Amino acid sequence: MLYRHFFGFGMSVCLRYAYSREEALEILNDGFMKVFDNIKVFDDGRPFKSWFRKILVNTALDHYRANRTYRINVSLEDLKDETGDLSEDVSSLEAGIEINSELILRLFDRLPETYRLTFNMYEIEGYSHDEIAAMLGISPGTSRSNLSRAKKMLRLLYAQSQNKTRHEAV
Repeated sequence: MLYRHFFGFGMSVCLRYAYSREEALEILNDGFMKVFDNIKVFDDGRPFKSWFRKILVNTALDHYRANRTYRINVSLEDLKDETGDLSEDVSSLEAGIEINSELILRLFDRLPETYRLTFNMYEIEGYSHDEIAAMLGISPGTSRSNLSRAKKMLRLLYAQSQNKTRHEAV
């Protein structure tokens, strides 16, 4: 019952850290195994969701550390399209453009894993750069740099997706 009840919540956390649904499901199942192994130490005076989310994030980080040598990184230079450099500040994009969750996830999936992890941990989970650095084995400055690059890459990917959409409509 616990698995069924928290499956959707757990998948939403894991999908932010995984490159595929299958990988997210693997992280989620590993996380549930940790929950079941450690349920006796859970403090029922605290919210289960917070404890569960922390387990899932740590499980995702363990998964990252175990598989990081198999990942291919993408640089900002790889995001140039056929028309030239998109590195201009994207603040010139039209205000009020509605971005759906599917587009956000597709763009997010294109980030290098270290950028995605840092972005998730800082912007979504609320960890400090010092905490992120300790968990990932990097310096706080590298964490800040990864976050900055993740945001820039997301802006570039978004601009690129808007340019493709506009060209297809013509």
